[in-house]
Amino acid sequence: DLCGTVKSLPARSTVAAMSVAPSSAITLQGACAAVQAGVAAAEKSGWKVTVAVCDAGGHLLALHRMDGCMPVGAEIAAGKAKSAVLFARETKLLEGAVNGEKSSGGERSALLTSGQVLMEGGVPIIDPAHGRIIGACGVSGVKPNEDQAVAKAAAEALLTSMPASKLWGAVAA
Repeated sequence: DLCGTVKSLPARSTVAAMSVAPSSAITLQGACAAVQAGVAAAEKSGWKVTVAVCDAGGHLLALHRMDGCMPVGAEIAAGKAKSAVLFARETKLLEGAVNGEKSSGGERSALLTSGQVLMEGGVPIIDPAHGRIIGACGVSGVKPNEDQAVAKAAAEALLTSMPASKLWGAVAA
């Protein structure tokens, strides 16, 4: 029996405590703050990009496509954010896994069948209180390393700009 028998279960209060992990969720206000920080970082460098922020399920919360950025940037940025959440890592690492080291043969071409955007420019947003991913930021519009820099700036600004209660809230059990 996968879950054990009723006789072996601990007291109800202990089961409840063991069954629910502390969690938080990025708020719309937090997502918008991250997008604004990403846009500001891009403007500072003279870049035209799209900045997207999604929640811990990979669902889009906020997106801004700057004037002059290609329309497809909106889909790519949102896809990078979603990929960063679903794979629980920066998309830079996913792109490296697909392309592999030229000499090591370490590429993982099977990742291509995932249907996700596996390009540099997606960064998970991690709640420092418990180390869990609460969302991600994705950026598209310039060179891969520049997309990545903007995404990191957006994620970092989210964690340092406002009180945590405004940026993410506790998820009710």
